[in-house]
Amino acid sequence: MSAARGAAANRRRAAAFNAPPKLGKIRGVSTPTLHALAVARIDEAICIGCTLCVDACPYDAIVGAAKHMHTVLPTLCTGCQLCIPPCPVDCIAMVPAGRVWSREDARMADERRLARDLRIARTRAPVAAPASPDDGRARRRAAIDAALGRARARRAAFGSDRK
Repeated sequence: MSAARGAAANRRRAAAFNAPPKLGKIRGVSTPTLHALAVARIDEAICIGCTLCVDACPYDAIVGAAKHMHTVLPTLCTGCQLCIPPCPVDCIAMVPAGRVWSREDARMADERRLARDLRIARTRAPVAAPASPDDGRARRRAAIDAALGRARARRAAFGSDRK
């Protein structure tokens, strides 16, 4: 199907459903689109500092510390809205950014996402699994014996005659 026939079919479908024609990729042919960018905005008076939005943002566009107010850096926000669902107090709203999403914005967002993924992968140390169930059992038994030894030593230091 040619691009012209695909576009015509798209217009017919839009007319049948009384909706505007779909913009974007039409059967593999890219049509020019301009997307007005909306960015997240945190109502700082309501924010409780839970950091759930910070963890949810894959582009590191939200900054703040636990138990303190957070804020969105509008130049880094992609408008993906992934920060909205985890917010327990609904203090995040999408507002117009006043600019258009560009290829440079997309490239920088991809770089930030890759950098964040690498940083998270480095901080997550792999947990070594026991070589066999007997090794895990032996380590747990040793930890219990050590804890019992410390408890007995404390009792002895206080002169308690309880066992």
